[in-house]
Amino acid sequence: MPKKIYYGWWIVFASFWTLFVCAGIGFSTLAVFLKFIEQDTSWDRYVLSIAGGISALAALFCAPLVGYVIDRFGPRVAMIPGAVILSLSFLLLGGVETKYQLYMLYFGVGIGMAATTILPAQTLVSRWFDRKRGRAMGLISVAIGLGTVIWIPVSTHLVEEFGWRSAYRTLGVAIAVVSLPLIVFIVRASPATLGLAVEGGNDSPNENGSRDADDAAAPGETGLLLKEAFRTPSFWFIACATFFVAVPSSGFGLHLIAFLRDLDMSATRAGLVWSFTMGVSIVGRFFFGWISEQYQKRYFAAVANSIRALTLLILVLFALNMVPVAVAVVQLALLYGLGNGCNAVMNPLIVGETFGVKSFGKIMGVLGVPFTAGMALGQVAGGRLYVMMGNYNAVFAIFAILFICAGISISFARPLFLDKTRVAFEQDTG
Repeated sequence: MPKKIYYGWWIVFASFWTLFVCAGIGFSTLAVFLKFIEQDTSWDRYVLSIAGGISALAALFCAPLVGYVIDRFGPRVAMIPGAVILSLSFLLLGGVETKYQLYMLYFGVGIGMAATTILPAQTLVSRWFDRKRGRAMGLISVAIGLGTVIWIPVSTHLVEEFGWRSAYRTLGVAIAVVSLPLIVFIVRASPATLGLAVEGGNDSPNENGSRDADDAAAPGETGLLLKEAFRTPSFWFIACATFFVAVPSSGFGLHLIAFLRDLDMSATRAGLVWSFTMGVSIVGRFFFGWISEQYQKRYFAAVANSIRALTLLILVLFALNMVPVAVAVVQLALLYGLGNGCNAVMNPLIVGETFGVKSFGKIMGVLGVPFTAGMALGQVAGGRLYVMMGNYNAVFAIFAILFICAGISISFARPLFLDKTRVAFEQDTG
């Protein structure tokens, strides 16, 4: 008789495709729309970059609340309204006439992404998996890269064929059709809600678990409380690294396609370059998620950030005609793609390795503050500096420096929930 599939893998399945559509569309498509909207309206690139910044700020304000709701009531209570808000925001973006309408709807995009994407998905995996948490986290993080790979060329095609307004509406429908059934019918808060044990853990099934309790938080999980995490230097190193990496990641992601188009690359080709880069990141997410189970995660993240800094500096040399286009494109796809994939899967694993999973949702929600603040700053600063200087050279150089700062900071985060360091921590705190 074939062995029954552990339900946690269905959680991974639902999380994967929810991230694919919500994060893939929500995070990556403004980069496609940026220059098309600029050409069709009186709004310059700085004005449009503010929309991306507002989206990030909306997620900033919502992240702690989303983390609280997830830990207290379960992920679905946050994810269902989040998916509805995200879908409606994209549908209505097709009819915007003023920049203030644009800003208001991208505020809705930020709320929707905060409630449906990274935080709930990472919390679900952390609750359902122990021994195979790294590979499960790697799998769901692949969804974001795959979403970028697919939705950037799809969005480019939709805009070129039907216009950017119709493209927005089509994407809004896609979000609702894919995400809502998965969240409603598959997502469950923890193994205890179905009377199951955590994968690879020592917990026994909850005999009282049932579908009637599917919105309850899991009992008996190990880790630090949020207030305990605040008292550790590691929390502040991780918070600094989170901010330093968010600024260049979001700014670069929003402005790269416009950067390539400014250098006479076609919209289709520029989109494919970024899409291929994210395709390489998929390999990085899965690969690093797997091998990270054997080593400390912070060192992988430090190296990945250094590699991404190098990539941006080479692109500056390309813009100055000091590096041929073939070299610039290949190193972008390979180096930045691998570094991006590594960082994407390492960040939640570092939090779990450092603080445990008892308050994972709350801790990730609080860390969402520097993350989304950095996202907002990166996108808006990128647009502002471009308008001031007429190119992205200084912007990318600053982004490279911030990647290096992130790598240095994360290397100091002490992994308190590795066996050989947990004992020392408990002795230090009594």
